[in-house]
Amino acid sequence: MLIACVLSLGVFVLWGWLMSVIQPRPQALDSDPTALEQTAEAPADSQKKSAPSEDLAMPVPSKIVEEPTLESLIPSTDNSAPNKIESETGGALTSEEEIGTEFGGEEPVSAPPTAVASSIPERTVEVVSGDLTFILSNRGGVIRSVGSRHMKSLKGEDAELVPHEEGEIYPMTLLTDHAGMNKALAQSIYQTDSPANQVVHEGNTKVIVSFHLKHATGLTVDRTYTFEHDNPVFKIENKIDGRMFAAENLQYRLLWGPGLGGAKESQADYIIFSGPTTFVNNERVETYPAEMTDERVVLSGDLKWTAFQNKYFAAALIPVDGIKSAVIEKLDEDEIYVGLQMDSVQSSASGIARVYVGTKELQVLEDSGDKLVRLIDYGWFGNKFAFLVKPILKALNFFYGLTGNYGWSIIFLTCVIKIIFFPLTHKSFKSMKGMQKVQPYVKIIQERHKGGDRQKMTEEMMDLYRKHNVSPMGGCLPMLLQIPVFIALYHALFFSIELRGAPFMLWITDLSEKDPYFVTPVIMGATMILQQKMTPTAMDPMQAKIMMMMPIVFTFLFITFPAGLVIYWTINNILTITQQYYIYKIAKD
Repeated sequence: MLIACVLSLGVFVLWGWLMSVIQPRPQALDSDPTALEQTAEAPADSQKKSAPSEDLAMPVPSKIVEEPTLESLIPSTDNSAPNKIESETGGALTSEEEIGTEFGGEEPVSAPPTAVASSIPERTVEVVSGDLTFILSNRGGVIRSVGSRHMKSLKGEDAELVPHEEGEIYPMTLLTDHAGMNKALAQSIYQTDSPANQVVHEGNTKVIVSFHLKHATGLTVDRTYTFEHDNPVFKIENKIDGRMFAAENLQYRLLWGPGLGGAKESQADYIIFSGPTTFVNNERVETYPAEMTDERVVLSGDLKWTAFQNKYFAAALIPVDGIKSAVIEKLDEDEIYVGLQMDSVQSSASGIARVYVGTKELQVLEDSGDKLVRLIDYGWFGNKFAFLVKPILKALNFFYGLTGNYGWSIIFLTCVIKIIFFPLTHKSFKSMKGMQKVQPYVKIIQERHKGGDRQKMTEEMMDLYRKHNVSPMGGCLPMLLQIPVFIALYHALFFSIELRGAPFMLWITDLSEKDPYFVTPVIMGATMILQQKMTPTAMDPMQAKIMMMMPIVFTFLFITFPAGLVIYWTINNILTITQQYYIYKIAKD
């Protein structure tokens, strides 16, 4: 029965590997540097030259109209230069017919007068809040970088949560279905009077960064970020006045992407889903980009959040006010974004959202509310035992508070769990020992009734078990009661971000990574062999030899597992061997 329990535990371990073969995880979402057609590329020397002012560089067309068209969002600064499309920071436009074609207009736009140079430069604002460093840009009022000082990359640098390639848009970009408006929203230089460097702390509990765009066509956009002390969630408010484009009925989307950084590429996380995840109608919905038949997936209902998440990090957009639904946007094969669609009336919209960007730490997500704790995914099997995983993670953090080392915390936690289940395992081993003693009598009864009355044989065997006070199920039931805890502990260690980058001692410098020299998996395999040799068994010699292959299989399986998980399994085996030795060699009862 002990072997059956081990095999049962092996099933769910091997299941993840099998699913990775049948259904590989989605491709990396941030690897393709293909330029995004809807955005205009800023000049390479935009940092060196002053960028034109939006209300000066975008002059009103020479022919006054009652309602400006979207074609006039990117007007000309030079009527003489042909065959070019003007960017926000300079350049020239084509002829009137070509302008109308570029921005989807049916009629050409009258060439505007020459623009006047502006003194508004492109600049960034750095905000340090908690363990994160945000870098915001006044070009589009977006987030260009989120660095986690708490977690490090493989190179030892701050983990960067904003992956970005040339041509892609940045997180918090406002997007519509019109290319001209997208250029105006994402490439315009917004006005801001926020200091370049700000820190949120006890003496400065709230930092507000505002961006304002006043376009020559009458379009105005206000974007306000609010960071608060001791709050991992920041707020973003968007106000868009586009009533002059009411006929277009534009819909605005607030996007995060493409993808999410922070993942450790050396780790094979085939059990974990990484990608767009939405909590709507009290259900966690995962969207696989490879299965998207449309460029946009819209999720409506009781929406709590939509997010990008990987094993250790998440970026979640939480609707507060003026939000219509969640969207999953596929702008290119490898450019996937999650976002919130704002309620829009005659091309104007106003919406407030809260944004969580950071680690998937249990306590942090629970304290943040909004069902953010559902960002943590323990896999299909592990989620069934999430009610056990959470207290185990809290116990792990408790021991870390005492030891300051997650390696020792795992060892102490394993010992405590072993002590709790000591009576059950003790009873199980005693039952197996008793069954071993009566095995010769069982064989005699089986030989006596071979080919005879099976009911009579069963009655004699039950009398034998009662006489010696043993039960065939005595060794199985105590072990079955422990299996849910073992599974929960396995998932708690496998998915725990606390182990990411956490050293133990000597050569083990990261408990979330595999043992670089495979020492702990080999020791674990040796303890399994010793444990099998000490466990009483009624199998014939051939079956026993086959079962001796199990430690070898598990050793190769655990070679790529996180070192923290292997340490747990090894310590558990050593404690089990100690208990077996006590029962079989020392105890007389």
